[in-house]
Amino acid sequence: MHRTTAGIPVIVEEVPRSRTAALSVNFSVGCRDEDKDNCGTAHFLEHIMFKGTQKRNARQFSELVEGAGGEMNAYTTKESTSFHVFSLDETFDVMKGLMADMMTVPLIDKEHVELERGVVLQEISMLEDDPEDYCRVLLDRSIWEDHPMANTETGGPECVKNLKAADLRRFFEEHYRPPNMCVVACGHVSAEDVVSWTERTFDDLTRAKKQNGRTPPLPRACTKVFPKEGDQAYVELGFPGFPGKHPDRKALTVACIILGGGTSSRLYQTVREDQGLVYHISTFPQSYTDCGIVDTFFSASIGKLDQVMKTLAKEMSSFKDQGPTEDEMKRAKRWIKGMLVRKLEGTDSRLYWQGEHFMMNGELADAERSIAEFEKVDREDVMRVINEIFQRKRMCAAMLAPQKEGEAAARRMQSLDF
Repeated sequence: MHRTTAGIPVIVEEVPRSRTAALSVNFSVGCRDEDKDNCGTAHFLEHIMFKGTQKRNARQFSELVEGAGGEMNAYTTKESTSFHVFSLDETFDVMKGLMADMMTVPLIDKEHVELERGVVLQEISMLEDDPEDYCRVLLDRSIWEDHPMANTETGGPECVKNLKAADLRRFFEEHYRPPNMCVVACGHVSAEDVVSWTERTFDDLTRAKKQNGRTPPLPRACTKVFPKEGDQAYVELGFPGFPGKHPDRKALTVACIILGGGTSSRLYQTVREDQGLVYHISTFPQSYTDCGIVDTFFSASIGKLDQVMKTLAKEMSSFKDQGPTEDEMKRAKRWIKGMLVRKLEGTDSRLYWQGEHFMMNGELADAERSIAEFEKVDREDVMRVINEIFQRKRMCAAMLAPQKEGEAAARRMQSLDF
């Protein structure tokens, strides 16, 4: 890892044999850094950044990107926003120039804000039409109620309708500056060139007016039903997890793979394969800088919901009492290693991984070190974390279901134990 004269972190992975180059500029600002009056600002701003700069309009941007054989995109999460470009190595200079324009002199004008508002509102509506994604939103709102971690990346319709160009401009000037950032490059690139570009582009900018003043959330244990017509129930079960730098994070990942990480997992085999109660069921751990969550998602017909929950509780009890088998440990570790190795075959995946890892942990990601840490996880580690994490008294459930039947199922759910 390198740093510019002004201290901006620059991560460069040189891959000389590659014919492509990738670059990302990452900022430590996301929807958890918004309040109730400006929810959705980071995501809305992400859209507006592509509407042109003081030097080029949006069409010129698109023509230059595609003329360079490239692609330009961005994403917003709870804790960060990333802008990234991919291109042929021979046209990397073009993409760096476009990225510099976008990051330093974006237009952010009233006309484009009004035009893009409708697109963002459509995106919010699409999210609410996807039961699995929307159920995760509802779980976040439930387990982290009254805390910024409950915010949704897209924001709410009422907030988005009220945001003005001046609000987006102010948010940009407050957050999208050093030291709230890092730069990552990967592929057929030169570390010296990327560091030099970063210094020229960002070192002389005024410092960010705001740095995040985040506080860890206090998770809630509850069961909430959100009405949805039909005969299907969509359920997210959440448990407080570990933050990114927690020493037991790797053990928790292994535990989640064994419990519900793939088609050979315990939950998939019993609930899906043996009993045919659901089409899909999965368990996944998500870490943030100062907190974490482990969620299990499934959907089932409302009439089978009780049976699913009883089976799930039985499997969790068995897992906590007996722990993993030696074969499960080996299979989970090999599955994780396979995912990681395959993921890092591509320039784009390596770019994302390095950026996301640094924004959460403040350190360089290292695949070999990560694999070695997973290999060190033993059966006792897994037993310890599953008994710490999967406690019935700490569970928060968000259910998207017909109201009457859902509320009745929620009441019956209170008698479950594991």
